Amino acid sequence: MEEFGSIHLFVLIWIGVAVLWSLRLAYRKRGAAADDSIRLILTMAGWILILAGILGTAIQAFIFAGPFSWVVILAIVMMAVGRYRSTENRTLLWCLAAAAERGIPLEQAARAYALERSDELGIRAARLAELLEGGTPLSLALADTRVRLPLDALVAVRVGIETGDLGTALATVGKHDDDADMLLRSIFEKVFYLGVVANVLVGILTFIMLKIVPVYAKMFEEFELALPKMTQLLVFMSDYIVSYWFLFFPFSIWLPLFLFVGTLHYIGWLPRNLPFVNWFVLRLDGALVMRCLALSIKQQRPLTEMIWLLAKLYPKTSVRKRLLRAGQALNNGEHWCQALRQAKLIRSSDAAILTAAERSGNLAWALEEMADSSIRRLAYRLRLALNVLFPAVLFVFGMFIGFVVISLFMPLLSLIQGLS
Repeated sequence: MEEFGSIHLFVLIWIGVAVLWSLRLAYRKRGAAADDSIRLILTMAGWILILAGILGTAIQAFIFAGPFSWVVILAIVMMAVGRYRSTENRTLLWCLAAAAERGIPLEQAARAYALERSDELGIRAARLAELLEGGTPLSLALADTRVRLPLDALVAVRVGIETGDLGTALATVGKHDDDADMLLRSIFEKVFYLGVVANVLVGILTFIMLKIVPVYAKMFEEFELALPKMTQLLVFMSDYIVSYWFLFFPFSIWLPLFLFVGTLHYIGWLPRNLPFVNWFVLRLDGALVMRCLALSIKQQRPLTEMIWLLAKLYPKTSVRKRLLRAGQALNNGEHWCQALRQAKLIRSSDAAILTAAERSGNLAWALEEMADSSIRRLAYRLRLALNVLFPAVLFVFGMFIGFVVISLFMPLLSLIQGLS
């Protein structure tokens, strides 16, 4: 067989589905086990067959688009798998939180969850139960089983373990904001669209400057005519960019870098200590700090104790340094609102509202409301910037395309007029 056609690739999908379905039937009553290597190998083989069939069929369908389409397909598959695993990990965490609220041992809840599933997450849950039974703390057990959690859930787990109230911590701190997530997805999709358009434009312009414009120049030289001014400007701009490409490199690198960071965010592999990203999401970190302080009030703990606890447990190094500065200011007699404001974790308006709420006895409610309001304000500003910048960038792209089209059409008119 000389060619592995699309029909044969499609058969791989059905073989993979058959393998996974057979495993589900065979292990329906037995449940998942952490040390069942045969089952793990067969599960991986089934998913590999399915992905190979899907990717192979997609590559054959988009073969004329070149290697760029392969990268796009791979990124889409990785993002879909990453989002699915993130949702399933959060489901497992909420099961553990519900067990903690009812006084059920966490290892029993993890074991019961593993028995209900026959996929990879079931195996991870079984391994998690074994680690918890061995006395491993929940945060370390989750890390050992590679159960990656979003930032809010990770903070809630660490604070809940230290305070002994995991359920309340998850309910107060680990709130998943669907609106913010949808907004980030919209930003990523639009930037991805602009990136694709920019790459296509660069490819077309490169072909035109290498194949079409030299033919124009040779024709006009033979007829002793001069190229139109707009065409000369296009040639000059292209030569200038080629000669001084290093001046434009800093402006061209941000787009693939943004796409790379966005892909890592959706997969769940984005590091939590990137400098620019930390500055961009500082308001989200401040909202998590305020939710933790609201939890401290509900548990009737001193706010100073929670601030020092966060300075030790917060996942981001940059935020831990800010919390350390706030804790030192508290030790020097500073009010906690002013200490957090000086650390740039809350704004001056937030500090004024929280101070008034503390006097009136509504501090816990005010902290939760200000945390939600901070996220809403950030989402509003991002949406406003997106609604303004995206049409503006599209307008610039349209103007550039119009300039290129007119610059290439003018030589034809000039040639006709010169020969008539």
